[in-house]
Amino acid sequence: MAWNFRSLRFLRRRMTIAAPKMAVRTHVPWYLRAAFWIVVLSVSTAGAAWVYDAGRKIAGFDSTEVQQELAELRSRSGKLTEENSRLKAGQNSADSKLAIERTAQKRLAEQVQTLSAENTRLKEDLALFEGMVASDRKEGSFAINGFKVEVDGAMLKYRMLLTRGARTGSIMGGNQEPEFAGRLEFDVTADPAGGTNGAMIHLPASGDPAAQATKVKFRYFQRAEGSLMLPPGVRPKQVMVRLLEGDKLKASESATPTEAKT
Repeated sequence: MAWNFRSLRFLRRRMTIAAPKMAVRTHVPWYLRAAFWIVVLSVSTAGAAWVYDAGRKIAGFDSTEVQQELAELRSRSGKLTEENSRLKAGQNSADSKLAIERTAQKRLAEQVQTLSAENTRLKEDLALFEGMVASDRKEGSFAINGFKVEVDGAMLKYRMLLTRGARTGSIMGGNQEPEFAGRLEFDVTADPAGGTNGAMIHLPASGDPAAQATKVKFRYFQRAEGSLMLPPGVRPKQVMVRLLEGDKLKASESATPTEAKT
């Protein structure tokens, strides 16, 4: 009897409105469900991207236009870089040509200066030979030609031509003049403005190493040039050079010193 009662209660639960609900579901394979969700996510992503681009366009910011402008700017930057490189190369070439032209002008100026100095020497040599064969010049007489003096700091630079009158036929003939051996001495008149009261100074001084250079030895002519050390504070106003053989004066000449060109 008890069993029947429990059976009735079980049947009532199952058959009446109080019975538990039952759901009937169709079986779907997992790969179909995965494909479905992939499609849903793809559509959602595409929609979100479209909405994002639409919003950017509405806000005035188009990525396509930005990419185009960026590409144009990169192209212009590349062209400007190439143009800058070309201009720099042209400038370097122009600078090189200018440097070459300046060097050429400098060399040409040096050549002109050298030729001018050589021309001066040739004129002096011509005057030398003309003086040597002059009919009014005494045979065997000595002369100092082209005597020039420059002051370069504490140095006194000199240059001159020493000549000796030749006897007729002695230069080319066998009866030549004997060789002359002598020395040069300089008498410097100091400028009073230098505080030396116009004193007379004899050069080369005793013990001056340049004294050896003032010795001369020639037959008919010799070019003499060199420099002498001036005493401290002395500014020469006038310089006289004397050609001596022993203590015997053979010739003399005076000149006004000039400032050496730098």
